[in-house]
Amino acid sequence: MSRHIFDRDAAFTAVRAALLASYSGALASSRMSPIEALECIAAAMGSIYREVADAHLDPHGCQCGWAPHELTDIIALQQAIAANAACEESDELYDLLSVLPVGHG
Repeated sequence: MSRHIFDRDAAFTAVRAALLASYSGALASSRMSPIEALECIAAAMGSIYREVADAHLDPHGCQCGWAPHELTDIIALQQAIAANAACEESDELYDLLSVLPVGHG
């Protein structure tokens, strides 16, 4: 089984950009509050984890070698959200603090 070399920072930036676009779209097309839109993103991430984990539990599913461990995986996901939500330092090219809120109008 070969290991693919990847740029974690580039992957993070791409995923973050996609999530930010989805978040902005949800706010623009609904009357959700910012926290409700973020809760939708978190719920979607949970459902994606479930699908990926299920595919790896199926004996005929993915053969990459990863074995899900639901409890520790979910704790790791929660910790990643908490660590990044608590971080005050942002070196991203696009920062939500620079956006003027326009409301639902």
